Amino acid sequence: MSRAANYTYSKVCVQCADQATSYIDEDKSLLPMRILLLNPFHGGSHAAWARTYAAHSSHDIDLVTLPDRHWKWRMHGAAVQLAQQIAPVREAGYDLLLTTDMLDLATLLGLRPDLGALPTVVYFHENQLTYPWSDDDPDAQRGLDRRYAWINYTTALAATQVWFASEYHRAVWQEALPSFLHAFPQGRKLPTPQLSKSRVLPLALDLDRLCSTTRPARDGGAPIVVYNHRWEYDKGPDDFFDVLMQLADEGCRFRLVVLGESFARTPPVFAKAQQYLAGRILHWGYAPSRKEYEDWLLRADIALVTAHHDFFGIAVVEAIAAGVQPVLPKGLKQETREAPYREHLSAQEWAAAQYSNRAACLQKMRSLLTAQGVSGSGVEARRVARRQLVRQRYGVLGVVKRYDSALAQTRAAHSSRLNS
Repeated sequence: MSRAANYTYSKVCVQCADQATSYIDEDKSLLPMRILLLNPFHGGSHAAWARTYAAHSSHDIDLVTLPDRHWKWRMHGAAVQLAQQIAPVREAGYDLLLTTDMLDLATLLGLRPDLGALPTVVYFHENQLTYPWSDDDPDAQRGLDRRYAWINYTTALAATQVWFASEYHRAVWQEALPSFLHAFPQGRKLPTPQLSKSRVLPLALDLDRLCSTTRPARDGGAPIVVYNHRWEYDKGPDDFFDVLMQLADEGCRFRLVVLGESFARTPPVFAKAQQYLAGRILHWGYAPSRKEYEDWLLRADIALVTAHHDFFGIAVVEAIAAGVQPVLPKGLKQETREAPYREHLSAQEWAAAQYSNRAACLQKMRSLLTAQGVSGSGVEARRVARRQLVRQRYGVLGVVKRYDSALAQTRAAHSSRLNS
């Protein structure tokens, strides 16, 4: 298959006068720009991020994508593929380049010197330095995993700005980088990306229906526990089902909804739990539509999270937006700082939702699985407050407006440096 058949190109121009005015009325300096948005791994949350911004931005966005397959090859090869497809900057009239951590930016700028004249912003959805590797990954077994973190490192060096979805993600990246570099010959002499060019800007999430829909009346049955993450090892499914199977053995009443995308190599615990908890299961598997996914969240009572790793936690935010009571780990595996979920809740709610170990998790679940724990006094008011908070922080229009302003400021600062 030719290179041309392996990528998609779409142009999204959102410049209606009334819409643009709504975004810039508070910042008269924000003028529409022409932005080249490269998304080398266009699937899942990466695709949702790119599509959402392109659809709602007041800027003129050219979105160029590659399919979400072969992520390792995307990190190595996407720069070469995209360099051949992007129109010349002078011809296209680009003002800024926006891309993600899945692109080898340094290679792209080397292949396309005209792009080097643009300010570049890289959105780190994840990073390969602190992302946990599967024990059976052949690259990890052969000690070849560092090359992907190196691409992230040189990309951060080459970028004008690096954006992170959470303060947690920015912190773990910056803390891990020095040790990573010291492992190389004369690594202590290698530069680190300047802290001043990093900033935290969250994902823009479509939470309107989840936040505004009235939750259905309880049907009198046992509380509903939900799993709404990817079916992969880093989301801790072994711990999730281990807790539920023990609670089932203790005679606790609950029903189960298991959502999320599965892949060819699904952790074996899913098959075991499906059989062990069969009499409690209301739904099992990927929801065929967004509406069905949201409908299940709106019915659920408790979102138990046992993830070993997360940089932001979209699934957690969506559960909170639907009014589900979160049960969250205070810290993630091998991390000493508090989990990124802390950023999604008020201080009071975070204290109420967190657990520090398995015993504390079991105790919290036992309490919530009683009728009083799920529907007791004050629960509804707290539920409403949680839903309002995440909508305010992560709702599409507000976050997109912040992106638009931040990118305009980046362009203005870049122009000022060139002209000084």
